[in-house]
Amino acid sequence: MYRFFDGLNGSRITRDYVAQALAHGVEVVHVTVNNFTFVRPYPTLRESLNELAAIRAHYDTLSDVTRIVQTAQDFEAARESGKLAVVLGYQNVPPVEADLRILELFHDLGVRCIQIAHNNGGPYAGGCADRPDAGLTPLGRDLIAELNRLRIVIDVSHTGDRSSIEAAEASRAPVCATHANAFAICPNLRNKSDAFLDALKAKGGVIGLCYLTPLVRMDGAKPTHEDLAAHFIHVRERIGASHIGIGSDFIEGQPPERYAEFLRKPEVYGTWPWRFPVVDLADQQAFLASLPARGFGESDVAGVAGANFLRVFKQILH
Repeated sequence: MYRFFDGLNGSRITRDYVAQALAHGVEVVHVTVNNFTFVRPYPTLRESLNELAAIRAHYDTLSDVTRIVQTAQDFEAARESGKLAVVLGYQNVPPVEADLRILELFHDLGVRCIQIAHNNGGPYAGGCADRPDAGLTPLGRDLIAELNRLRIVIDVSHTGDRSSIEAAEASRAPVCATHANAFAICPNLRNKSDAFLDALKAKGGVIGLCYLTPLVRMDGAKPTHEDLAAHFIHVRERIGASHIGIGSDFIEGQPPERYAEFLRKPEVYGTWPWRFPVVDLADQQAFLASLPARGFGESDVAGVAGANFLRVFKQILH
């Protein structure tokens, strides 16, 4: 059974879901703080803090089966104790404006991953839906330096192409696209260009390839394992299997109304219902087991399942 580090999981993490995840080899999940009670792509500072308080309280009730990751050692500690390791992240920058030192408080409260722009640009970087993408701002370059100092993983999944490349180039540490696919295979605005993949490789980062339907194919048809595998093969051929992970974007237990904001942008997110090519945690194991027949070595598949993300997160969080 493959051991998984899920670069982004949007499911309701209940006690039952933790048990299912562990039973199917999932050892680490990265979860979105700002979407805990309902989806907030652009929260206020108060909302950002309220969601952080709420998610921390939730995981306090699950402390016997989960462990919040704060240091590299927490990954092994969670595994040894049979718990699910949980990485807390924001799919945006909490709106601290130019007061970047406030991010140290978020770090102290357990946040270990921050995305620098979400679809639409902000004070730091362009978003994937921006035309044109103006790239990192001067304040954005200061943000990259501060996230490096705090040892917070930089995520560019929803960030514009130019901004993503410039973030990878400016960062002293690897950057990640925790949940995105290859634009060359599916030209969705959310997917990542070959130029970005090259920059990701140069800095030692990882892209978490994603099951979200419109990121696999945009024609409305239900994508298959074969459709998804095309992204894996392209990225492997472009930058190598050691830079590939999984960012499932599973949404088990979530009602469609949570995604009303996103569904206003069918050019990015397609239409509801999303019919994932990997339907559940058991099918995730089956899909990974199919990769050797598609030219991946067994060590490559173990890396894709979890070891590649684990390597990068341990490097940054140590």
